[in-house]
Amino acid sequence: MYYYVYDEFVQDPKFERELSLIETRLTDLGIAGKIARLALFRDPKELIKDEIKKGAKTIIAVGNDSTLRKIIDAATGSNVVIGIVPLGRDMNLMSEMLGMPNGVEACDVLSARIVEELDLGSVNGNRFLNSAVIHNSGSVVINCDNSFKMTPTRRCSIEIRNLAPATEDVSPADPTDGKLELIIRTPEKKLFGKKKITTSVVPISEATIISDSLMRVLADGDLFEGSEFKFRVLPKQLRVITGKGRQF
Repeated sequence: MYYYVYDEFVQDPKFERELSLIETRLTDLGIAGKIARLALFRDPKELIKDEIKKGAKTIIAVGNDSTLRKIIDAATGSNVVIGIVPLGRDMNLMSEMLGMPNGVEACDVLSARIVEELDLGSVNGNRFLNSAVIHNSGSVVINCDNSFKMTPTRRCSIEIRNLAPATEDVSPADPTDGKLELIIRTPEKKLFGKKKITTSVVPISEATIISDSLMRVLADGDLFEGSEFKFRVLPKQLRVITGKGRQF
């Protein structure tokens, strides 16, 4: 049974025609299902868990990356299949990485049902699919896989990636390899007035980062504060529908 979760923002009248086209196409493809419309007073996690208990096998987010995260929080560990129909032009990075086209075209990808088992990342027990960025004003010690330590001598930026696109200095992160990527970017002395950034990429299963001052970690939109954070990979935690254009 398919269960479609409409985020609150897609209920704006400007999406009315597109939603109508999507619903018609889903019916034509034989994958229409029950629809839930999120609102401020409804707890999406409890809503989705209740439907899973009632027999929902496929949960589809209709919205953006924020909608997808709400479903992941509720469905992780349940063995249901997750998908997304992206709407709007903002906050669709994870949808693009999964190869899901915007709007009604996503319906055909859902129907093809190419399912991948994806890893998740965890920071102090809180799951994330995309990445976690660390903002820190002091020195840090990074214990990687309980086998070696790293102590950057310069102030650096730190990112832990699971499902993330390629940038100028790193390749796409693969959420099916059973590893997270620890990215350390360190500014070096300026060369002819141009700042040089040295990038280190370390595959890890887990890492503990300790700072002598407060750190802020932004993981898939959720903010956490503290002086010690433990990251680890959670292999094959999600079953997700992907498109042929997936970027991993």
